[in-house]
Amino acid sequence: MRLSDYIVADRAVVPLGATELPAAARALSECLVAAGAVHNPAGLGERIASERPEDIVAMGDRAFLLHYRTDAVREIAVAIGTARAPICRELGDEGMQCARIVLLIAAPPRMAARYLQLVGALARLLSKPEMVQEVLAADDARALAALPAFRDVELPEQLLVRDIMTDRPRFITADLLARDAAREMIRWRLGALPVVDAEQRVIGILAERDVLRHLLTNYLGDASGGGKTPLPTPRTVRDVMSRQVLCVSPEQPLAEVAALMANKDVDRVPVVREGKLVGFLTRGDIVRKLIGS
Repeated sequence: MRLSDYIVADRAVVPLGATELPAAARALSECLVAAGAVHNPAGLGERIASERPEDIVAMGDRAFLLHYRTDAVREIAVAIGTARAPICRELGDEGMQCARIVLLIAAPPRMAARYLQLVGALARLLSKPEMVQEVLAADDARALAALPAFRDVELPEQLLVRDIMTDRPRFITADLLARDAAREMIRWRLGALPVVDAEQRVIGILAERDVLRHLLTNYLGDASGGGKTPLPTPRTVRDVMSRQVLCVSPEQPLAEVAALMANKDVDRVPVVREGKLVGFLTRGDIVRKLIGS
């Protein structure tokens, strides 16, 4: 299937009259209801009104991508709208976030894989400034749905690593002190961090077990009762990290990688393209995104 199978004229609103994001979400949901794509309008309305932070992907000042897992629809439904003036949402102390493009995706839980592919494909497409300009230049719903770029994007038959992975993950360098890396992991609430060189190539990984081994050896003494004293020289990430790292490609099928992680008993893998870090994938990512609501 292609994006053009989901972006159709009777599910597009040009222009959107809303000035705030909740109103834009309501307008797009009403468009889906009018198109016959929603069998439980009240259920979709309640799901949108719950306003969970994870439901919104904000793409700078380009677009808002609202995505909902809900039984209010039997098949994946997509609505898109553009506004002449920016549509905004409040971020509390962080001010306002505004964009002129809003997409709304509603999908039944059983279609989790296709739903994630669709969210990822739209996010990648709208990360391109030229595509944003084409969308905003469309005069009406029919012209918007007919944009060639939507026909050009084909969704693969199976979910890929890139559809699930964390883009632009946090990382550390090998020369960082191990204790400082441990503090960073605690502060960011991460179980592991990829280690990269100056060219962003993955050279190792620092996991909680590596940090624990370091602490046991150098700060808590020998667990066997030998009473080993701490080393006087601070150790770096290079001294502590695991150098044998299972890396995967963003284009690999997710099912293949999930099986590989299970067979190797690996919880986390860096995602690389030509050796350079482009993402990070964990078992938790797979579980949360496939069965999460």
